[in-house]
Amino acid sequence: MSSCWRILLGLSAVLATACSSLVAPYRQYEIRFDAPARPPLGGSPSDSEPIDSIAWLMHHRLDLPFPPDIKVYVFVNEAAFVDGLNKIAGEKSEEARERRFAFGVATRGALFLRGDYLARMNLAGRASLIAHELTHISQDRLRQGGRARPAQWVLEGHAEWVKFKVVDLLGYRAYAESRDIMVRAALGSTIQSFPDLPALTDNAAWIEATRRIGAMATYGQAFLAVDWLVEQYGNAKLLEFLGRFALDADPREHWRTVFPLSYREFADKFRTRLEGLGRPRPPAPRGS
Repeated sequence: MSSCWRILLGLSAVLATACSSLVAPYRQYEIRFDAPARPPLGGSPSDSEPIDSIAWLMHHRLDLPFPPDIKVYVFVNEAAFVDGLNKIAGEKSEEARERRFAFGVATRGALFLRGDYLARMNLAGRASLIAHELTHISQDRLRQGGRARPAQWVLEGHAEWVKFKVVDLLGYRAYAESRDIMVRAALGSTIQSFPDLPALTDNAAWIEATRRIGAMATYGQAFLAVDWLVEQYGNAKLLEFLGRFALDADPREHWRTVFPLSYREFADKFRTRLEGLGRPRPPAPRGS
């Protein structure tokens, strides 16, 4: 190989290294809630446009509170994502590493997203991910200063409920259609193997059940439970319940203060309802 070619190859390697170093590991945004109307979404929106639009809908249409300054970090790949969770979110290296396959992670005042995953999603998929994770930030705001947190099934079921509402508000898929999809997924599962709702109270039990049985037994079941809870008592009551965790009060009193039936009674009634999905309903009496 001539010395000229060696020089050219050497320059190419230097340029490649220099260019790669110019690619930032993440893009940073700050969510705006002060727009007079929902920020519009084009056919090929930037990272920030759907985030601002979804956050506006959640705050102004679904009455969800948020902290004043929320930063969003969109990472270029897995390594950058893990590094961001460690250095920006303050997670321990091992904890950040365990989340390396997550699509997104919400902390009290920030949202961490995998940009490489977002790039492969359609608009409805991106909206679903962003809305779900932003709901967790809102939930933290609702219980700020409290000494406990709601059951994990309530938190995750609520995040799924908000997700489907946002997808509907954006015009991507009707809420009723999303609910029907989840019902059909439940019917295709072995519902008898699903854990009872009270068994999905803490995060460790939630993760274990998701790994052992699958997401339908946890996320799907939790969504259907929250959907039924809201259907029975309304979204305002659910937000009131979540907000009570900011009080310096016995957390066991929150449910019975807000809802007219006990926690155990709701869980039992929901279980009966869940196991009855797909069964033929008796004909309505004449004259009804």
